[in-house]
Amino acid sequence: MEDSRGRTVGAGYVNPASGILVRLLTRGSALPSPDWAKGQFQRALQRRKALMGDVEDLRLVHSEADGLPGLVVERIGGYAVVSPDTLGAERVLLPWLLEEIEAAAPRGVILRAVAPIRQREGLAPRLEMLRGEAPEGPVIAREGDIRYAVDLFGGQKTGHYFDQRENRALCRSLGEGRRVLDVFSYTGGFAIAAALGGAGSVTAIESSGEAAAALSGNAALNGVTVEVREENAFDLLRQLVRDGERYDLVVLDPPPFARGRDHLEAALRAYKEINLRAMRLLAPGGYLLTASCSHAVSLGEFLAVIEDAAGDAGVPLTRLAVRGPAPDHPIRVEVPESDYLHLLALQRD
Repeated sequence: MEDSRGRTVGAGYVNPASGILVRLLTRGSALPSPDWAKGQFQRALQRRKALMGDVEDLRLVHSEADGLPGLVVERIGGYAVVSPDTLGAERVLLPWLLEEIEAAAPRGVILRAVAPIRQREGLAPRLEMLRGEAPEGPVIAREGDIRYAVDLFGGQKTGHYFDQRENRALCRSLGEGRRVLDVFSYTGGFAIAAALGGAGSVTAIESSGEAAAALSGNAALNGVTVEVREENAFDLLRQLVRDGERYDLVVLDPPPFARGRDHLEAALRAYKEINLRAMRLLAPGGYLLTASCSHAVSLGEFLAVIEDAAGDAGVPLTRLAVRGPAPDHPIRVEVPESDYLHLLALQRD
């Protein structure tokens, strides 16, 4: 590929059906090859080893941020879950790397290619075993002493959200003796962390019956008590405010409200609504952990929403921390979309 002056920029793969015509793999005159791809994969493993030690369950490859555009690989319970979300990742990168992936996850390799973006790449969904024997049921993902039962063939994404690992640890450290509300709880990551941190009580809100059942199972697996409410989060937040409820720690970890800039305004309104109501539920001295995982919402835009919500709620807040994803979800400087997860830790004065 050349620039407007005829200078070689690099080489990549092309998909005329995609909104992104070329995805760059190498720069300068170097050409992609199986050996190049294996080198990228090994560098990704080494980076995680250096930052996270001998963690078994984690994201091994984070697409463009690891120099392998469109390819996500996670290791869960000894299995690799592979998600090629672009044509080039499926047709080129995955065949080049399959043996390397199998070596890193000896129990088996699962192709879980179900993301909506595949439609824009002209790809159909695929869900199949590529190597090894299929698990007979959920496998266990471990985060320190916390265990989560993960359905590798169901649920969202690759089955578990490793990106919030360190933010769940923060929640755990804040939970002792507190009345906790975890909103958009999914399978209970924050709720269980707070309970293990010694929370006085934990209530988790999740609208999906399947996820709520998994949440209850994960609470039992970790020997903690979590009240699970299978309800719409927006509706229940309004009701809790009307009822005058107060919590010492509120967690907001919603799904992405904006998958593109064309949904940005609606997403910002949604973030403002849930944060405004959560702020009104905070007891004096209470903490709010609020997250955005929308690629289209920048940190600046998210901070502005929180400022507006606090002003409208009339709640004085101190910002304690601004955090991002765990180290197995690196952020590539020249790929702003990889900086997608923002979590703010706030305290009511």
